[in-house]
Parts: sequence; structure tokens; C-alpha cells
Amino acid sequence: MASCFGASIVIIGALFKIMHWPGASIALIGGLGTEAVLFCLFGIDIPHEEVDWTLAYPELAGMGHEEPETHNGLPVSQQLDKMLEEAKIGPDLIESLGAGMKTLSDSASKIGDISDAHSATSEYVSNVKSASASVSTLADTYKSAAKSMEDLANSNDAGYSIGESLNKVSKNLSALNATYELQLQGSKDHLDATNKFYDGLHDLMKNLHDSVEDTRKYRQEMSSLSGNLTALNTIYGNMLSAMNYNK
Repeated sequence: MASCFGASIVIIGALFKIMHWPGASIALIGGLGTEAVLFCLFGIDIPHEEVDWTLAYPELAGMGHEEPETHNGLPVSQQLDKMLEEAKIGPDLIESLGAGMKTLSDSASKIGDISDAHSATSEYVSNVKSASASVSTLADTYKSAAKSMEDLANSNDAGYSIGESLNKVSKNLSALNATYELQLQGSKDHLDATNKFYDGLHDLMKNLHDSVEDTRKYRQEMSSLSGNLTALNTIYGNMLSAMNYNK
């Protein structure tokens, strides 16, 4: 009975070690130590002396040496051989069974490799978490890029409206230049200033098309520029009206 308790402690210690539970080393040491102590005790245990009770009780003579049980006049061993023969269980099948038991024993001896599998699984889970974080970062980057593209599309709409205003400005400037050539020969300086203004507008449009880094600021500048161009168109229109009126 004591050996059974010792074996159970050894099994529990091995279970702690295989599952990597806290205190596994202590549990395994305790189990194996208990088993070693029990084996030592069994080694020094004095064998129990069997007493021949037939000397005191002659009627017990022969009870411990019963004849082998027979069935239909055949010993049990012969009956077992006959059953194995009828079931077609021969030496080959028994040898195959022994090989299977050996394979099972080898598989059980490799249970210690579970710890390596556990480490590999932990590393795999860590890699999956890193990949998930990378995918989340990629999704955020994609959202930012989509927002920038949306702002850029809105800016392109504003740029189209400003382009129409610039076309009107160009027409007004052409008419104004023709009027200056006919009526104001001394307005060369003013015409040069107007040409510089037109060149500045051309450069501004070029810079706006080449730059996409600051979309929000771009839209604000376009809105302000549109207002200025509208006011400028009004001024030039009034000037043309006044000059034509003077004619």
C-alpha cells in the first residue's frame, strides 16, 4: 500500500513537470525522493516467515496445493492454448503486439519534448501579436492616406474654380492692355506691374500643382486668392467701364 502512495506522488510530480506548473521542480523532487525512500525501506524489510499451520491443524493439509482446475477433463493451460489456436492468435501476432508496446514506450519517452513544443507555441503567439500590430498600423496609415486623397480632390475642385477666375482675369488684362495702348501712352510702368502680377499668378498656380504636402493650407490659400481675384475682376471691370465711358 505504501508503494502505491509513493507511486502516486511520483506521477503527480511528473505531471507538474510536464505541464510546467509552478513548483514543478519541487513536486518532482519530492515524488522521486518519496519513491526512493520507499524502495530503501523495502530493501531492508525482513521477509515475513511463513508458518506451517498444518503442523497444528492437520485438517488444513492439502488446502494450499489444490489440483489445477480442469474443464471437460483438460487443464486450464491446455484450454488456453486451444482458445488461442481457435482465435488464430499465433506467435507472429504476439510478436507484433510486443512491437506495438515498444513503440508506445518510445512515444511515452518523448513526452519531455512537449516543453520544446510549448516554447515554439509561445514564440508563434508572439509573432502573431506582432503581425496583428503591424496590420493595425497599416490600416491607420491607409486611413490617413485616404483622408489626404479626399482633401486633395476637394483642393482640385477649388483649383478648377480658381482657374476659371484666372481666365477671366486674363481676358480683362488683355482688354485693359489694349485700352492702355490706345489711350494711355504713359502707363508703361503700370502695365509692367500688371505683367508681373500675372507672372506671379502663373508661378502660384504652378507651385500649387506641384505641391501636395499641405492640403488644408492649400485650400485656405485658394479660398483667399479666389476672393482677391473676384475683387480684382470688379476693379478691372470698373476701370474698363470708366475708360470706355471716357471714350
